[in-house]
Amino acid sequence: MAQTNKVPVKQSAMLTDAEVAAATDNHTHCLVCYSDLTFRGKAPCQHDDICGVCHLRLRFLHNDKKCPICKAENERLIVDSDPSKRFDEYPMWGDEIGSNFTFRHDVGIFFENFYYEQEILPLFGNACQKCEYTPEQETQPKHPPLRLLTDHLRTEHRLALCSLCVDHKRDFVARLPRFTPNQLQKHLRQGDGPTSGFFGHPVCEFCKPKRFYDLAYLHQHLHKEHYKCHVCEKQGMDNQFFKNYKSLEKHFDQQHFLCHDVQCLAARFVVFENELDLRGHELAVHGGTSTGSTKINLEFRTRRAGYDGSGIESEEQQTLPS
Repeated sequence: MAQTNKVPVKQSAMLTDAEVAAATDNHTHCLVCYSDLTFRGKAPCQHDDICGVCHLRLRFLHNDKKCPICKAENERLIVDSDPSKRFDEYPMWGDEIGSNFTFRHDVGIFFENFYYEQEILPLFGNACQKCEYTPEQETQPKHPPLRLLTDHLRTEHRLALCSLCVDHKRDFVARLPRFTPNQLQKHLRQGDGPTSGFFGHPVCEFCKPKRFYDLAYLHQHLHKEHYKCHVCEKQGMDNQFFKNYKSLEKHFDQQHFLCHDVQCLAARFVVFENELDLRGHELAVHGGTSTGSTKINLEFRTRRAGYDGSGIESEEQQTLPS
């Protein structure tokens, strides 16, 4: 049989630093947003495949100075158009690396001057997008620039920003979309389409039309302002909330085993998962059972929350996805 010459395959773990650097330089698109990587961020951790805007967004909007790839904390970054030069190859004297760069102290990034003037500075403004108006044109503004912008959009163009996206810093105001009234309602309810990765701001069914930025903020609100059934949670049915204690007590009585003693009703939350536990409580605390018997019937019943057979969810109850 003829023998074929096999070329040994070099494992990735055996790559030299030079080979890793060469592979890194081959990237032409940002690994986060996949935009053009002409101006890339140079980091001390040597991960140079993130664009300047993505680094800026993390550091300015979210106060996050970690590398998106290795999570190393990088106090300073350099953004320029030279793909071959590494962070430690730049001469750095305090806040200076040369006259061709501008340093922003609030984010700890050196930007190449042209890129900073053309791409970065506009992100910090509040331009209209529909016309040439910017609040910064006002010589003596009576209100903050964002207020001036929202007033301008409403009166001149009948447009609006999503206040939830603004408040939670989803992106720079300069990049946030401007909505018509119908577009804003669709954005709130359904999001910005399947390719956007955003599917709307969830609503609290008890506080309609109040909405929250995402499910995490809605959960915080529900835990703080409304009620949760601890018996259902014990039975594995999570994320069921009730508008107030009155609706929760009704749920206790219909789906679980509520003690109807006056003192226990006043104390609240005296409810049991099964009838045996309720009878034991009545005997131990109240000296008897609700029927007046001093014996506990060992044939006890259990109820599972949410399975009343009606198939209808109460208006006083909200169930969130796990």
